[in-house]
Formats: sequence, C-alpha cells, structure tokens
Amino acid sequence: MIGIWLVVLLLSGSVLCYAAPAATVVLPEKEVRAVVERYLADKLAGRGWQTSISRLSLPQGVRVPAGIRDLELIVPAGWGGWGPVSAALMVRVNGVLEKNLPIRLQVDARTKMVTATRQLLAGTVLQEQDLTVELQDLAKADGVPVMNLQDAVGKKTRVTVRAGAPLKNTQLANVPEVVSGQLVSMIEENERQRITVTGRAKSSGAVGDLIRVQNLSSNREIPARVVDASTVQVGL
Repeated sequence: MIGIWLVVLLLSGSVLCYAAPAATVVLPEKEVRAVVERYLADKLAGRGWQTSISRLSLPQGVRVPAGIRDLELIVPAGWGGWGPVSAALMVRVNGVLEKNLPIRLQVDARTKMVTATRQLLAGTVLQEQDLTVELQDLAKADGVPVMNLQDAVGKKTRVTVRAGAPLKNTQLANVPEVVSGQLVSMIEENERQRITVTGRAKSSGAVGDLIRVQNLSSNREIPARVVDASTVQVGL
C-alpha cells in the first residue's frame, strides 16, 4: 500500500517542502545606546558640553532577523541636543528595513555659563562682581544661557534672578542711554550739509536703538537712532 502511494506521488510530480523558520535575534540595547552616543558626538562636536544620557527607552525584546545590522537614529530637526526628545530608530538587516522603532531620549548637558553671585532684583544694572562663570545644567537656562561676562555686564535684568541661578539671554535688556521725555540733539546730515535741531524723546532706547523723537521746531514725530546719551541721528 505504501508503495502504491509513493508511485502516485512520483507520477503526479508533487514535492512537499518544509521551510525552516528564519533565525531571529533580540536587538541588543547596548547596540542602540552606541548608535545614540555616536549621533550625539557628531551633533554636539565643538560645543564643549558635558553630556550624559539619563534616559533611553525603547520597546523591549524586539527581535530582528539574523544578519548584518545597520541602525540609524532619526531625530526632529529642531532638537537642540539636550533635554527630552522623541526619536525613531531605523533597523536594517542585510540592507532591508526591518523595524521602525519609537525611542524616548533624555540628554543632560552641562556647560559654563554666567551665574548670579547674589540675588539680582529686576532692573539691576549688572556689574562684574554680581556675576561669575560656572558649570551649570543647560536646562536651568532653558537652552539660552549667557555664556560670556562681557555680554551681561552693563545690561539690566528684566526679572529678579536668584543667587546661584544662570542668566538667560531673555532676562537681560540694554540700559537706555536716552529716556522718554529727555531733550536730545537731532542730527540729520548728508554729503553736503549737517543740520542739528533740538528734539524731545518720546520713547527710551539704548545706543543703536530706534526711538520716536519729536522735532521741537516743527512738532513732528520721527524715528531716530540713539547715538549717545544726548544725541540721536535722523535718516538712518
């Protein structure tokens, strides 16, 4: 009977094949971490930051086909290289995209920045003794720290800054050289002549700022740029 069935199968040309399941391996987390570290090294090269990965989360137990793996980290273009970010990990095996995995990443970054040596009340005009340069967490300055003392000295604080806190660029303002209501010399000149008249500032501004000034001869208000504490220039 067995011989009869064997003859039938041979005559029909049928061949029964059983494919072995493809071999898979678990994606190692240390391999993912290495890719993230390489990405950060490239992105942050030359910034002088001290960085560490405080959080790296991805799906656990992810299996991929055995073979030559190539991992690529895709991060939103607007991410500054510090703080939290949601990214994607592209996993290719033997050149074929096998996985697109979500990743949650948290990077802590520290760098030298200008820090208050004492509490600075809003409106304080900063002097060198009010400030120092310290290694601080970039997150404490919302990513916009004042890096150099010369960028802060002589400016005033918009808000109160506690002692030991880093200064943010958004917390500083230029000290007005001209204040609203002040009399100023209004200069207008060209290659042929120079005219000077008296005006009254209608707004305040630092050197280089554009303010409104009233010409006391004509009572017209016109824009003028602050030159120094008593002079503005028209026509710039």
